[in-house]
Amino acid sequence: MRTVSDILGSRKGRIISIGSTDSVHDALVQMEEHDVSALLVMQNGKLVGIVSEKDYARKVVLQGRTSKATKVSDIMVEHDRILFATLKMTEPEAIRLMSENQIRHLPVLDGKKKIVGVISIRDFSFIEDPEVEE
Repeated sequence: MRTVSDILGSRKGRIISIGSTDSVHDALVQMEEHDVSALLVMQNGKLVGIVSEKDYARKVVLQGRTSKATKVSDIMVEHDRILFATLKMTEPEAIRLMSENQIRHLPVLDGKKKIVGVISIRDFSFIEDPEVEE
């Protein structure tokens, strides 16, 4: 059975992040550059939140804000509300955690509680690209 460590594979240790005082526009640019839909929000080397495209859609677009004038800290999910995976967690455990909490991203902690990566719902083998019928 695959573990979160197996899923992360060569991405282990690759952390894509943004600062809490950066603009949402800067976060979106980073998401595009790295082909991800969420970023860890770090301040002085510590995780303070996570920001996703969903946060942007709901807390910027739908509220009539602009991405250049809005700070990441204004829309991020704060640290105390973030759930984590561990490297030893199994694929079904991670899927269940995400499903039960209706989330798409899990930061991953090693045995020393250091962040070593992020997994998303699209990392799981049951997720396939739908074929379009014409």
